Amino acid sequence: MEKDLEHLKLLGIFHYIWGALSLIGGLFLGAYFVVVGVVLMTSPSTASSTDESGSTGVVGGVMIGIGVIAFLIVVVYGVLTLMAGGKYRKHQGGYWFLFILAIITLIIGGIPGIVLGIFSLIVLGRPAVKALFKGESLPGTGNVLATPPIS
Repeated sequence: MEKDLEHLKLLGIFHYIWGALSLIGGLFLGAYFVVVGVVLMTSPSTASSTDESGSTGVVGGVMIGIGVIAFLIVVVYGVLTLMAGGKYRKHQGGYWFLFILAIITLIIGGIPGIVLGIFSLIVLGRPAVKALFKGESLPGTGNVLATPPIS
């Protein structure tokens, strides 16, 4: 059981780090697209007589839109990852939230995300960890780890 608690503590720390990196990455990704879009919108038109005169403005607007949407998606993912870090460290509620976020991290996280997602799924799959998040007694013992919430 001590090993499970240590692994949950590590997962909490790694999720805090991954969430912060996601927020920073989202900021840079969004800023990149917005800056490129603004440059395209404000650049003098170099279109020939056969091209439409406002094509760079439209492309710039699309780039700004992509940047804003990408920024929002990555920021939401980063905030959810930070929330997961807190849930791993507190061991209370949110088991399915953590499980689904581990799968999403596994799919979209690149090499570090694959490692974090696999480690998360392995730890969350342990019967003792499931019991810990449900507030039940550990398998084979009569000890209750967490008190159920007061209704």
